[in-house]
Parts: sequence; C-alpha cells; structure tokens
Amino acid sequence: MASAALAPIEEPQRRRSTLLTVCPFILGNEFCERLAFYGLSTNMIIYMTKVMGEDNGFAAIQLNLFEGTCYLTPLLGAWLADSLWGRYKTIIVFSGIYFGMVLLALSAWLPGLTPSPDEYASPLQNAALYTSLYIIALGTGGIKPNVSAFGADQFDEADPKDRREKTSFFNWFYFFVNIGSLLAVTVIVWVQENISWAVGFAIPAACMAIAILTFVAGSPLYTHVPPTESPLSRVFKVVWAAWKAPRGLSGMSQAEQGDSAALSDPLLLANGSAHGDGLYGGSQYATLSAEAVSGMGRRTQSLQWLDAAAEVRVAGGARRFSVRQVEEVKLVLRLLPVFGATLLYWTIYMQMGSFFVAQGVLMDRSVPLPGGRSFVIPAASLSMINTLAIVVLIPMYDKLLVPLLRKLGKPITLLQRIGWGLVVCVASMLIAAYVEWYRLKLFHSGYYEDGAADGAAAALGHHPKAVEMSVWWQVPQYLAVGLSEVFTSIGQLELFYDQAPDVMRSCSMALQLLSVCIGSYLSGALVLGVSVVSSRWDPAGQGWLPKDLNQGRLDLFFLCLAALMFLNLLLFLWVAARYEYKAVEHKRVVLPRSQQRPPLPRPPAPARSQPVASLAASVAHPQAVPGAAGSVPSSPAPAIFSRSVTFMPKSPAMPAPFR
Repeated sequence: MASAALAPIEEPQRRRSTLLTVCPFILGNEFCERLAFYGLSTNMIIYMTKVMGEDNGFAAIQLNLFEGTCYLTPLLGAWLADSLWGRYKTIIVFSGIYFGMVLLALSAWLPGLTPSPDEYASPLQNAALYTSLYIIALGTGGIKPNVSAFGADQFDEADPKDRREKTSFFNWFYFFVNIGSLLAVTVIVWVQENISWAVGFAIPAACMAIAILTFVAGSPLYTHVPPTESPLSRVFKVVWAAWKAPRGLSGMSQAEQGDSAALSDPLLLANGSAHGDGLYGGSQYATLSAEAVSGMGRRTQSLQWLDAAAEVRVAGGARRFSVRQVEEVKLVLRLLPVFGATLLYWTIYMQMGSFFVAQGVLMDRSVPLPGGRSFVIPAASLSMINTLAIVVLIPMYDKLLVPLLRKLGKPITLLQRIGWGLVVCVASMLIAAYVEWYRLKLFHSGYYEDGAADGAAAALGHHPKAVEMSVWWQVPQYLAVGLSEVFTSIGQLELFYDQAPDVMRSCSMALQLLSVCIGSYLSGALVLGVSVVSSRWDPAGQGWLPKDLNQGRLDLFFLCLAALMFLNLLLFLWVAARYEYKAVEHKRVVLPRSQQRPPLPRPPAPARSQPVASLAASVAHPQAVPGAAGSVPSSPAPAIFSRSVTFMPKSPAMPAPFR
C-alpha cells in the first residue's frame, strides 16, 4: 500500500502545438509560391515590350488575359479538391504543373527563343512564352484556393487551443504572403532589369521547387479532411433541376412548406429590408422573436422559380433537394447584381499592373545616392506602395474610421463601403490621367532625357525617351488604388462571405474570384477596342496606345476609364438601393478528419460533422444580430461544403490579387 501511495502519478502528455509543428511547412510553401508567382508576373509587361518587342496595347491585352485565367482556374482547383481529390492531392498535382515555370526561364535563356534587338518575336518565340504562362496559370489554380483552407484543416475545431491558434495561423499566413510579394516586386524585379531576365525568371522557378519540397516534407504530420460534394456542383444541380422541371411544379401547399422548413432547419434569422434606405440608409432589422432566435425565419421571396427544384423527386419519391438547399442557392444567386455592378472595378484595377508600369518607365526613376551615384528604381517596384498602403490603411479603417462613424451614429454598411471604394477608384483614374497629361506636356516641351529610356527599345527603332519628371508623381494614384481596395475589394469579399450560408460560402467566394477574372478579360477587350478605334481616328495610325507612349494619349485612355467607372458607380447605386440584406446564422462545424501524424492525446472527435450552435452578428450591416444566451462565439471556420475557395478571415491585410 505504501509503495502504491508513493508511485508517481503519470501526467497526460501535453499536445504539441499545431501552429508550431505543422503549419511552418504550409507557411513556407505559401511564401515561396507567392514569391515565385509575383516574381514573374509583376514585371511581365516590361518583358513583353522590351524583350519580345510588343506594343504596349498588345502587351497589356496579353497580360490581362493571363491574369484573368489565373483567377478562373482556381474554380477548377476548388472543385477537384472538394469533390474528388481532397486538398492535399490537388496541391501536389498542381504544384507539379506549376513547376512548368522552368519553361519560362528556358525561353528567356535559350538562344532562338527570344527575338534579336532589331526584330519582332516569331510565332515560335511567342508560342514558347505564352505556353509557359498558361501552364503557370493552370498550376496556380490548384494552389491559390486550397493552401489556406488546407492550413485551416490542421486545426481541430473541437479543441479550444486549436481554435485560438487558427487565428494566429492566418495572421502569419498573410504576413508571409505580403513578405513574398514585397521581395518579388523589389529584389526579383531589380534582378530582371539589371542582371538578366533568364536569372530573374530562374529565381522564381527555384522558389517554386523549394515550395514543393517544403510542402512534401510536412506530409507525415498533416491532417486530412476527405472530399465531399462541391458547393459549385450543388448550385449547378439546383439551377439545372429548376430549369428542367415542368412548369407549375413549384407551387407547394402551405402545409408542405411548413413541413419542409421544419425538416430543413431554416437558416434565415431575419428578413431585413434595405428598400427605401438604399446605399446610404442602412438596413433596419426587426426585433428577433423567440422563433427567429431558435433558427426559424421567412423563406426568400425572390428567385421563386428555383422552388421547383425542391419538388423534383428521385426514385422512391424522396425529394432530390431539400427546401433549405434551394434557399442556400438562392442566397448565393441574389448576390449576382452586386457581382455584375463591381466587374468594372477590376478592369480599372488591372491598369496598375500594366499601364501604370508602362507610364513609370518613361519617367525619371533615378534616386541619388551618397558619392554622386544613383539608383534606378524598377517601374514595377512602385506597386509596393499599393501593398504598404493597404497594410497601413486597413488598421486605420477598422480601428479609427469605423468606431468613429458608429460613435457619430452613422455606421457604414458593406454596400456603402463598396460604393465609396468605387468613388475613390474614379479619383485614381483622374489622378493617373493628370499625371500622364503633365508628362506628355513636358515631353512635347523638350523636357526629356538625352538618351533613350532603354537600349532594347532604342534598338527596335522606337526611341521612347524618359521625361524629366520624377516617378514619385505616381505615388498618389497607387495610394488611391490601395484605398479603393480597402473599401471595395475587401468590402466585396466580406459581403459575399457574410451573405451566404455556411455551406454555400465557397460559391459566393467563387463569385469574387470570377469577378476579378471577368474584369481582367474586360480590361483586355477594352484595350483592344480603344487601340483599334483610336488608330482609325489618328491620321498617323498610332492611336492612343502605341509602342512609344510619348506619341500616344494614355491620358485620354485613363479619362475614358474614369468616365466608364462613373457610369458603373451609378449602376451600383441603383443595385444597392434595391439589395435586401439577409441576417444569416453561421455555425461552427467540426469536420470529419483523418490523420497521418502520430496520434496525440486529445478529446475524442465526433464521428461526423456536428454543428455547434452559434448566432453570429452579420457584418453586412452595422447592427449586430443578438445571440442566444450562452451561445459559443462564431468561428471563422468554413462549413463542410465551403472550404476551398472561401477560407478568409475578416479584412485580410493584403492587396486583392495576393489573396
């Protein structure tokens, strides 16, 4: 008995930190991958014009098509991860495709794959360039939507420590993304312009190899969530079923509606209306009744033709889709008007990576150094001003502006936030137009450097001279674009995330990615149209966007964009005045998990996904939705059907393309 009393009590083994043991492999992968991507894409318009000898307009079109495809392929990667392969396999397969960026480095290094200084690119040389670019666009589609969500999978929602560490993970995730992009637009861009394009493309390829090795090295430690049904497939199936259903099938009796609603656990807590208040009124929500707090709410009155999908039967007479599933699809489709009214924003945004850079090349980029020397800033490096502006402005918005407006009794809604961003976007184009007008005025007055802007352009027979005007004049337009992102880009992201039910969040986030994609394609179409029309009007046949922008009218192109953006703003105001907010109940879901890492002591996980009751305040409006007593605070974790495209914490401190 004495020996038993003296026996040491074995303490339970402390569980290792997921953030410190597993996530470094994922964070290292993301850092290297973003460094690789922006190392080759940021300066691509300069490569196309300097090395490949393309006109500025044509180069901008090709760059817009490439960037648009980079935002289209993530929909494929998300679908494969959710439905077939799971995130781990999807990331591995597409990383192998992504490593095809080696072809880009080879195309810049091997003799014969780039034109001579006095020649234009041949079809073979163009094929080598664009094949490698679109291989990269395909590769990024499997990584962009899945790495952040795969990192979220590593944290067990049933464990309080993991829930706390998940927030820290995303803080570090966005930190490494920003650091990778910052190094890309400074160090790698400088190497490309001052040492060698082949070396400047080889460094991103090497970084991608390191990213793959880092990710694979952590394989024994990863936790895996098995694939289920893709929410993208769900939307398509519901819409198709409603479209093909016989007319008149959607009429349900009141009894059927009540039974279906009870069985499907309705997701609407309140049905507030913004009618009459519009963009500047703020939606007012009725006081929630006990029935609403418990989860009951009115069904969506719009898009009633989709109700027919709830009446489609399978063999045996069971419904193919529940009323809840149809209502979830409705909430996503109701975002389409806002989606359409914000497409042009991304068309304007894409100018930062194309014509802003081309404009900066023809300005004085030298910075004096001690000893009489000078340093020439790469024109593409000025995009870091946009990055830094966002990092600074987001905390100011969240910690200063929003509390101040609430204190003044004028809280800002998400639609108001988007609308003000569109106003700032118009201002950014007006600023860019003024800077270009003044630059052209100096050029035609003879205030330009004696030599050509670059040797390659001079060898082509075009002599675009840099004007004696500091490139720092571009800072206000970059800052304005950054401010517009804080309002419009992140506001759009939060609106799409907040106004969709948990199981449909990836579909609403897919809309955000798709809007960037379509906006980029529209930018290419707009540049092509302006080039063709302005060339016909110009007696010299050069138009507004020739190879030598000193002989063009880029300022008029920017004014044209400002006018289009103003008209788009009026359209957005009309849409916002008719948008009806929904207060949506968001639930934390414990996902089924399979582990490869050694088992560690932890509370037993449920055998299947179980929602944890939680009433979260909707961020689509300033009024908080009151929660039930004793409810658990909502987690940013996505639900089981919404993992690939969606997983974003509130207000990511990063430019839109870096997400």
